[in-house]
Amino acid sequence: MSEPGLRQSRYRRASLEIDTAALAHNLARVRDFAGNSRVMAVIKADAYGHGVITAAKALHGADLFGVAMTGEAFELRRAGIDKEIVVLHGFSSTDELADYRRHALTAVIHSPEQAEMLCDAGLDKPLDVWLKLDTGMHRLGLYDTELESLYPRLQDSANVGHIMLMSHMANADDIDNPLNNIQINNLSKVKSSLCLPASLANSAAIMQLPSSHLDIVRPGIMLYGSSPFADKSAGQLGLKPVMQFEAGVIAIKQVEAGESIGYGSTYTCEHDTRVAMVAAGYADGYPRHARNGTPVWLNGQRCRLLGRVSMDSICIEIDELEAAVGDRAVLWGRQLSVDEVARHSDTISYELLCHAGAASRS
Repeated sequence: MSEPGLRQSRYRRASLEIDTAALAHNLARVRDFAGNSRVMAVIKADAYGHGVITAAKALHGADLFGVAMTGEAFELRRAGIDKEIVVLHGFSSTDELADYRRHALTAVIHSPEQAEMLCDAGLDKPLDVWLKLDTGMHRLGLYDTELESLYPRLQDSANVGHIMLMSHMANADDIDNPLNNIQINNLSKVKSSLCLPASLANSAAIMQLPSSHLDIVRPGIMLYGSSPFADKSAGQLGLKPVMQFEAGVIAIKQVEAGESIGYGSTYTCEHDTRVAMVAAGYADGYPRHARNGTPVWLNGQRCRLLGRVSMDSICIEIDELEAAVGDRAVLWGRQLSVDEVARHSDTISYELLCHAGAASRS
């Protein structure tokens, strides 16, 4: 099932379609890879730009949801989503803890200060928590020595309910990176010692590191039909694109050989060139740093981006193509992978999806 125009701003000519059936398909692929583990669908950052409520409803088959901020969790609860929600950034004040209890949220503890705050709080009911360990990524997380002193206190606290362990992988997309096994082993040792359930695997680890699956896996980008690997396409992994990003052709003109196109004159025509202007630019979430030659799909054919991306438009070459004003160009989606556009823009699909989704809300 698709939801046409779901993310279209009334001020812009670019539009997004969100294919909810593709979301459900990609969740099934997670189960194919890690069927013995429960699944946390990561829907932070407005579900990577796809719409958090739309994604949560389409991913009703997930066991629980993961968000980054409490505001995201509150929005889900207001929409009637009653699954367990884990807030990955955790809390930063005692006042927040009351909100966690009120909305039945699960908190991640990644610092000693958070642990002390929770133990000292006067909660009417215990709060379920995930203890995040730093197993080698050195971003958020408790060190082993910190866990040793904090865990007994958390275990004995009336404010603490169920406890789970988690960590995050730094290089799961690189199967030969030695840090992968170090992180898996580090978390597995603590899991065995404390006899607690644990979660580690992100999308890349789900698909190529089975030893990381443990009790709960946490897919993100693969749910949205994008590949986390440089050498494997989403199609090769059996994933379907969820976001269809399109915009209309608003002008067609002929540019003579030797003439340049766009700001900075970054592209000069080698021959007389037929050019279409498409009404999408960086204000719509299309990457400004997309290079000359970045593919765009129009009327069944791949076209080339010419010149610098503008705020509201791009130019594409249509020499070998029948096209007219009003035709719809696909910037990424079913006909053209967002991963390919990201590579031409020296970025990753995560950024493109988030930006396009955010722009569509304006």
